[in-house]
Amino acid sequence: MKLVELVEAGDLAGVVRELGTLRPEQRGACAAGLRAHREAISRRTNTAEVKASLFAAELGCRVTPEAAAAWLLTYRYFRVDTWTVDVLDLHPVAWRAELAARLGGSATASDTVYTITEHLVHDTGCPLPASRKFVLAWLSNRANGRERPARVRGGVPGDDLLERLRADAFTPQLLPLAVRRPGRVVLGRPAWLMEALVTLTAEGYADRDELVDNLFADLAGDPPGGAQGTAVLKALALTPAEHARVAPARTALARHLLGRLSADSTRTETAPLLGFLRALKCTPAENALLVRDRPAPLDRSSPVAAHAQEVLTGPDESVLRELRTAAEGLSPGPAGRAAEVAGARHASDDDMAEPADPESYDALR
Repeated sequence: MKLVELVEAGDLAGVVRELGTLRPEQRGACAAGLRAHREAISRRTNTAEVKASLFAAELGCRVTPEAAAAWLLTYRYFRVDTWTVDVLDLHPVAWRAELAARLGGSATASDTVYTITEHLVHDTGCPLPASRKFVLAWLSNRANGRERPARVRGGVPGDDLLERLRADAFTPQLLPLAVRRPGRVVLGRPAWLMEALVTLTAEGYADRDELVDNLFADLAGDPPGGAQGTAVLKALALTPAEHARVAPARTALARHLLGRLSADSTRTETAPLLGFLRALKCTPAENALLVRDRPAPLDRSSPVAAHAQEVLTGPDESVLRELRTAAEGLSPGPAGRAAEVAGARHASDDDMAEPADPESYDALR
């Protein structure tokens, strides 16, 4: 088979020319032979030219959008170059547009897949993919800021992520999509991504209220790790009105974090989770009710007791009354602690202890 000979010679230009002389059905008939050749040479060291020639030949012999998409998602770490455009251009516009649609839902598979998808959107004028994976791949690609090879369309100039996003024709359409499910875009990823989202929202690319409400819904539904959650909240910087508006999601998140603290038998997460709780800035009344519902932080033997001492300052009498009632059902240690912070001391060994200093964590150990 001539294509195999050209691959063996590392003749990339020859492979592209040969593909151009074959009808689609002829190219499709070569796919099995190329697959066998790949298996035959898989255990040897091949030059970059041989590898690129094989990639071009195999992609060119996937003659349906479905087959081409499956191949690209399997062999997704090659470098997109001018030859990639030459091979894609063997197919009509409608074929290439369908390939873009198939790849758009899996664009996070690799930067290669995203780059090809973006090129096809520009090249064919097909609709911009709207999947969460495409939005995430778009943001990651813009963060990397890689230049495109000759004839590969896409990418934007700029010295940093914000500058590139401001200059990007995709931003007005894709940033609002990111805001609809912001947690799925930024959680588990670097804090600078959240910072970019907040900045561009403030500049009018998306709705700030939608960002805040949706992010807290995502946080409460699937909380991230402590350090990351703290970074997200710091970047978001809630206003007092926003803080009040998201109270239900905020307290649900705090309740979940207290549960994680109680379950943290190794105490490896204690410090990050306490940082996350503090960043939520629950009100004194909210904190008192949370501790009432989750009494484990009242145990003097737990470092989490520091959180109870820190936050239970200033709730009104009705809240303290509920906390005293809750204390009656606890074991002696937590009961005494609950009574102490609620201002009603119980007859227990704790009665003989020195009053805890609200400013000192040492008094709580």
